[in-house]
Amino acid sequence: MAGCCRPLAAFLFEYNTPRIVLIRSRKVGLMSRAVQLLILAYVIGWVFVWKKGYQEIDSVVSSVTTKAKGIAATNSSYIGFRIWDAADYVIPVQEENSLFIMTNMIITKNQSQGICPEVPDETTVCESDANCTSGSVSTHSSGVATGKCVWYNKTVKTCQVAAWCPVEHDLNVPKPAVLGAAENFTILVKNNILYPKFNFSKRNILATINSTYLKSCIHDVKTDPLCPIFRVGKIVASAGHSFADMAVAAGKFGIIPTLINIGSGLALLGVGTVLCDIIVLHCLKKRYYYQEKKYKYVEDYEKGLHGETDQ
Repeated sequence: MAGCCRPLAAFLFEYNTPRIVLIRSRKVGLMSRAVQLLILAYVIGWVFVWKKGYQEIDSVVSSVTTKAKGIAATNSSYIGFRIWDAADYVIPVQEENSLFIMTNMIITKNQSQGICPEVPDETTVCESDANCTSGSVSTHSSGVATGKCVWYNKTVKTCQVAAWCPVEHDLNVPKPAVLGAAENFTILVKNNILYPKFNFSKRNILATINSTYLKSCIHDVKTDPLCPIFRVGKIVASAGHSFADMAVAAGKFGIIPTLINIGSGLALLGVGTVLCDIIVLHCLKKRYYYQEKKYKYVEDYEKGLHGETDQ
């Protein structure tokens, strides 16, 4: 029973206090300074400089609206003469955080539900009805096969399908693009941002910009960087350059995050001391000698032991 109580008694009736030992050793001293320098480099370089640990951070709340303008005329053998405006080439009319402008298309005129030959490919070309399976459908089919092999044109036979006829042939993409003139269309971009924590808001259309200016300007990074109207042919490079800085999360100096990170850095320096102690007391050749100097056991004078024993 007494053996079981000794650990409890040792825990209850013993007190540990730190002891400072100055070790005069080039190896140990350089190791300690190297660890401290690494910790300082991490705290200053990574935490404060790179991650800007002295700042309070707020995420952005933003809204972007766009409006496309432009008119184009086309005249082709399969659709004839036609005028295109924003209602035709902006699909869909409104879309969240994006804008899609159609520049090319494949048109299959006068389609209706019926029975017609499938578009020729390696799976639909046939020689007789035996090559076509009635009721078969694949992921690339235009319709449901009827089981008949019919003439697609004067030289090729394909399996007949029940589908929207005539079947769309999407391999013949118009070149040049039907709406190649879309590169000269313009897009008005309105961008508003808000940082609630900092009570800061900003928009890309400045208060000094009036309607007269907006009717005549086209954005250019060098000559007209404040204009919010972009030419479609340049919008990928220009818009990305103009709004990249407005879309990031913001930060400003804050005493609380600064003190927290300084405290974390000081705590890491303490961890460095623990690491050096582990190496000195357990890894070096003179570890037993350092252990004797590091630890001192003092017996309570109440037990009648008035001397001190170093181990």
